[in-house]
Amino acid sequence: GMKMKVAIQGIAGSYHDVAAQRYFEGEAVEPVPCDTFREVIEHVSAGTVGMMAIENTIAGSLLQNHELIREGNCRIVGEYKLRIMHSFAALPGTRAEDITEVNSHPIALMQCRDFLD
Repeated sequence: GMKMKVAIQGIAGSYHDVAAQRYFEGEAVEPVPCDTFREVIEHVSAGTVGMMAIENTIAGSLLQNHELIREGNCRIVGEYKLRIMHSFAALPGTRAEDITEVNSHPIALMQCRDFLD
């Protein structure tokens, strides 16, 4: 059968993709990868379903996404709460005390601040 296209910020396997797959469980979902949330809204305005984060229990409300939804004359028709589980990865043999820098998405770093401190 036909796969349902869902515009997401990120790529297959990203948290947005996981949320879309779980929200539409039982349906064949084909992610439409977007570089930005604005691009997701452009797809939604053109008739594609979109899934995007609008709230984060640690980082708070993602106000720019609420604004994009409003500007695009789109509406929220459902929600899915996804528990985010980050991984801390290093090369084999690396000792914690030798790590001087951690790179990730700014929101992910904020979510892991207690662990990193």
